[in-house]
Amino acid sequence: MKKLYIFFIVFAILAMGLSLSPVFAKNDKNLDIPEQDGIYDVPGHPDLKIRVFVHKIKPAKPSPTPTPELNCTVSDPSNSADVAFAGWKLPSIYKYNLNPASVPGTVGGGNLATIAATAFNRFSGAIGNKVVVTAGLNTTKTAKALDGINLIAWGKASAGTLGVTYIWYNPTTEAVTELDTIMNNRYIWYWTGNTTCAYSGVYDAQNILTHEIGHWFGLDDHYTSGYVDATMYGYGSTTEVKKNTLTNGDINGLKAIY
Repeated sequence: MKKLYIFFIVFAILAMGLSLSPVFAKNDKNLDIPEQDGIYDVPGHPDLKIRVFVHKIKPAKPSPTPTPELNCTVSDPSNSADVAFAGWKLPSIYKYNLNPASVPGTVGGGNLATIAATAFNRFSGAIGNKVVVTAGLNTTKTAKALDGINLIAWGKASAGTLGVTYIWYNPTTEAVTELDTIMNNRYIWYWTGNTTCAYSGVYDAQNILTHEIGHWFGLDDHYTSGYVDATMYGYGSTTEVKKNTLTNGDINGLKAIY
C-alpha cells in the first residue's frame, strides 16, 4: 500500500511538471517546419500558421573574394511597383531580441543594435511611427522556435540562403504571435553603415536584415523584374546596399497595411 501511495505521489508531481511547462515548448525544435518558402500549420496551435521566407542568393554561387574592397559608387535606384501584403501586421508597440554574440566578427556584435534599430526605423518612419518597435533583452538563441522570443541572430541555414524569417500569426485576425530572423553564418558578412558604400564580393548585414524586417511589418517577397530595385525583392547580392533604403513601392505597400 505504501509503495502504491508513493507511486501516485511521483505520478502527480510529473503530471504537474508537464502541465506547468511552457505552452510553446512542444515546438521548440520545430522539426516540422522546413526551411522553405511557404505557409505551414503549427502543431498544437490550430489558430496559427507559420509563414517562412527564404532570402535567396543571386547569383546562386557567388565567386569568393578573399580581400573585400570598399566601393562607394554603388547605386540605390528607385522602384515604383507596390509591394504586396503578406497577411499580418504588427501591433502599435512591439519588442525584438538580439543575439550580439552570434554576429560575425567582420560585422561586430556591438553593431547589431544599431543595424537592427536602423532597419526597424526605416519601416516605422515610413508610416509615421504608427508602429514602434524597440529592443528587449538580448538572448543566446540562434535558431527558430515558438518560445516567446522575437529573435534576430546569425545561425545555421542552407547553402544559397542569406536569411530566413519565420512568422507565427493568426490568419483570421492578422495578429502576429512571434517572429524570428536567422541570418546565415556560412557566408562572409560586412557592414558599412552607409547607403552608397559596400564591400566587394561580400554581403552587407544592413542590406539583408532590412529586407527581413520588411517581413516583420507584413510585406511579401517579389521576384519579378519589376521589383528588382525594391527592398522586398526576394534575391540578395554581394556588393549591394540598395535594400538599406525603402523605395516608393515598399512605402506604398506599408501604407496600405497601416
